[in-house]
Amino acid sequence: MKSLLRSGAVIGAMLLSIPALALDGLEELSVTEKVNIAAPAEQVWKRVIGFDGTDAWIPGITKNERVSGEANQPGAVRKLYVDEASVTEELTSIDQEKMTLQYRITKENVDLLPVTHYSSTISVVANGANDSEVTWSGNFYRGFPESNPPEYLTDEAAVKGVTGLYQAGLNHLKEEMEAKQ
Repeated sequence: MKSLLRSGAVIGAMLLSIPALALDGLEELSVTEKVNIAAPAEQVWKRVIGFDGTDAWIPGITKNERVSGEANQPGAVRKLYVDEASVTEELTSIDQEKMTLQYRITKENVDLLPVTHYSSTISVVANGANDSEVTWSGNFYRGFPESNPPEYLTDEAAVKGVTGLYQAGLNHLKEEMEAKQ
């Protein structure tokens, strides 16, 4: 009986390790970037939201199209274009008081952003009357979840792509908002 229990425990442990082997070490990745902007947080927040079809503040986005749902409300869906290529995003939650929104990509395009299962949070915090801090963070998996991904779809490429997006977006937002002051 004891040997049967021990065998069962060993087999159970082996079975629990199979998914990890099948995923070939695939792990959830994350990036967080911040920027301080010399502008009132409420003004920055109004510019950040963007699930209403207004011009995007992220460089390279050629069109921001609201697809469905009520503008800037949970469930709103937008399509962001870089020329003819696009990704589709859904606003999953928004807190106007706390100036925080969460969204996820529902239709990926690994040629634009080399990730899968991407979700993100953007928040704006007032640091005084005319100063704010914007934090943009995301969780995701690399663009190729199988073994031996091509170089442009590795973990490193995913982190580099998201980091570059966040830095370019936040720096552009800073320039744009501070130019209006």
